[in-house]
Amino acid sequence: MSGFVVIVSNIFLGSLTTLKEVPLYGSEIIAASGGRLRALADETIGGYVIWVPSSMVLIAAIILVLNGWNAAEERRWTSRYDLMRQSNAAALEFPETAEELRLKVEKPNRDMGRTLALGAFSMFMVVMITVVTIVYALG
Repeated sequence: MSGFVVIVSNIFLGSLTTLKEVPLYGSEIIAASGGRLRALADETIGGYVIWVPSSMVLIAAIILVLNGWNAAEERRWTSRYDLMRQSNAAALEFPETAEELRLKVEKPNRDMGRTLALGAFSMFMVVMITVVTIVYALG
């Protein structure tokens, strides 16, 4: 959950600072510090500097988590025969036919699909609300 919050806030702040059409900070601050860049160009560059590297770090974190999950699944799969020798109930954890597999993964797959759809919809809404806020409130 915290990873999702970080990703959504990163998208929100990155898109806000990078894709806006009006500067958020006064140009007198930029002029007082040398004034080589216009305020909007300076904020856009800052948005890219904030948005792109942090997104790359988040992608690397997601890859590491998925790799860890895969390694745990492989360890569990290779130890399945040891588990099956200890208990008959453990045999139900490892389906032998396609129909058994479908029965086992139907609900988790449906729940995951709903979660992914809700996540994509919420990110879309965050971006749309940001755009509407920038266009109507700041424009």
